[in-house]
Amino acid sequence: MSDARRQDGPPWYLTFFGEDFWAVADHEYTPERTAAEAGYLAAVLDTSAPGRRVLDLGCGTGRHAVALAARGFGVTGVDSGGWALGRAEAEADAAGVRVDWLRIDLLRELPWPVGEFDAVVCVQSFGWGSDAQQLRLLQEVRRVLVPGGLLVLDHSNVLAIAGNYVPRATFETEGLYADFRRTYRMASGRSTGEIEVRRGDADPVVIHDDVRMYQPAEVRDLLTRAGFTVERVDGDFAVGREPAPTTRYVHFVARSPAGSPAAITAWEGRHDTRASAPAETCPSTQAEARPSTPAEARPSALDLRWSPDEFEFVRPWVDAAFRSAYDDGGLAELSRAYPLSDPYSADRAAPVLSRHFGLDLAPDMVTAGAGATGLLHACAALAVPGPVLRLAGGHPDLPRWAARLGAETITTRFEDLAADLHRYTPSVLVLDRPTITGDLFGREGLEEIAETARACGTTVVLDEAYAVYAGPGASCVPAVAEHPNLIVLRSMSKGYCCGGLRVGFAFAAPELTRRLREITPPLGAGGAGLAVALRLLARGDVFGALRNRIAEVKPLVARTLRRAGLKVTEGADCLPWVTGDGDGELGATSVEWEDRGVRVKEIGPVEASYAAEGASGTVFGGRSGEGPGSGERLGEGPGSGGRSGKGPGSGGFGSSGGAGHRDGPLYKIAVPLSEARLTAFLDAFADAR
Repeated sequence: MSDARRQDGPPWYLTFFGEDFWAVADHEYTPERTAAEAGYLAAVLDTSAPGRRVLDLGCGTGRHAVALAARGFGVTGVDSGGWALGRAEAEADAAGVRVDWLRIDLLRELPWPVGEFDAVVCVQSFGWGSDAQQLRLLQEVRRVLVPGGLLVLDHSNVLAIAGNYVPRATFETEGLYADFRRTYRMASGRSTGEIEVRRGDADPVVIHDDVRMYQPAEVRDLLTRAGFTVERVDGDFAVGREPAPTTRYVHFVARSPAGSPAAITAWEGRHDTRASAPAETCPSTQAEARPSTPAEARPSALDLRWSPDEFEFVRPWVDAAFRSAYDDGGLAELSRAYPLSDPYSADRAAPVLSRHFGLDLAPDMVTAGAGATGLLHACAALAVPGPVLRLAGGHPDLPRWAARLGAETITTRFEDLAADLHRYTPSVLVLDRPTITGDLFGREGLEEIAETARACGTTVVLDEAYAVYAGPGASCVPAVAEHPNLIVLRSMSKGYCCGGLRVGFAFAAPELTRRLREITPPLGAGGAGLAVALRLLARGDVFGALRNRIAEVKPLVARTLRRAGLKVTEGADCLPWVTGDGDGELGATSVEWEDRGVRVKEIGPVEASYAAEGASGTVFGGRSGEGPGSGERLGEGPGSGGRSGKGPGSGGFGSSGGAGHRDGPLYKIAVPLSEARLTAFLDAFADAR
């Protein structure tokens, strides 16, 4: 008798699914069963997949791959068994269809040498490895899927199997005998066994397996951790059939993320006009031109995706900080600093930050890192296992990184926030202050949310990178002393125009700071950058002149855009941007902006939790009787003409609310501050003046 198992040999699945296995399995996988299963897969793919390129994982002898190819799908079949693939190829040839066949160990040969697919199907090929290997497999599936691609994952339900589990069984037909011997281990969830196969007069062969048997909830958890959204769960190859504990085969229909770009990666490969163009005008590039109009026909664009001219209003203080730092130590000396005794720069930074924000910040409440981006990345690890709750239209990076680490992301709206905190009890709630539409909600609203989140075991991460325009007195940093579940992030990027320093600060209560430092890289803030940043912060509020200019110009910009047909939300007076709703007469497409010689930042269609002009205020919680603070108004709505009418730090949370789906894109439009850029803007909209 030959035995296919060797202690030092390859994984069991590389030798198990050979000719002897298929001699037995052919009696179970009848043509009628294959046709029914393929019909189910085709129905799901026809209605839910974004295209017809399909990857069949663990395709075996090509039962489903050949059938799907015959229905017009472009199929690639992948399996680790050479014998099975040889037979699959013969089956495809006999059926007159084309299937691309690849022999790959799906659990160990990563990344897979395959292209991009609209859908992946995996039928009776899940559980061969460890839980960690299965998670890596699902993450690799996500990698090869197009954004919004579909996964149909089938598995054998251990709840149904356990009720009829027998340690030994036999199967016999003419010329074939199979003796099944197996053991199920509750602690590991694995079924290990062997099949002794006798075919005719040949010597018996013993093949061994070791399968992880999953409950459906465990499979859902793996899919979520891999970044998928489960859309539906079917039973026994029937669309819409609700699985029961006795359902033998359970099928998850899951979708990969739609692929909205991260805040940083959205600009990869694009020309950075701030670094290479004069402040007055920023030329467009061919790579960024829209296909509907030839790039060479475009006028030079006024780039309103950012405000390169704001630096002129803070330059004296920034230059003075650089001179002071270098006069005291010099660039070389500062760059040699390697403070192992103060790896998070807390001892050096805490006294300066205490004076800057007007409160006593102990070193164990401060963590310096590589800008707000680096600290957000650390907070993504803090968010695991999730879920992560975020507001629609908010900064996307932390939720995306958390999803990569296996945390589910849930998007909510202001008016649903309290109810969703209680419903989902997330690990982390991510807030932006100000919001994308410029709402600088105040301490009162934040504190109510922090209290509600604390009752749900949720950490609140408040990103205040854009709040610097309002000055240190308007910051919510003082709230960390009262709320042990609150992290406030600040940086030197916005307003100070010193993003290249790569310095940011996280403020939190001591215990939460300890947790944050466990996952934040030490020595993230370089010596030279930190020295400049602390000297600049020591000068207090340096934004008075910038705020005055913004307040002077912003109403004119908003009025001009409204006359051109854009629905405008101005937000707080101190912020150097307005937002426009693409559902209006202007802005349905970026081409309309570029035809005027203007470029703006397109946020894209969002499930809007923010109002355009004329919206009424919102209510934190939005539903009476659901959690602390529900049904309680935290701020007044925007004033007439779409302006919030709020100064720095005033007002309650959600005061620019107003929910609903925004079909068109949302545009963020920087206010031109220099006379040259303002003139160029007014010229571009001369017909609206």
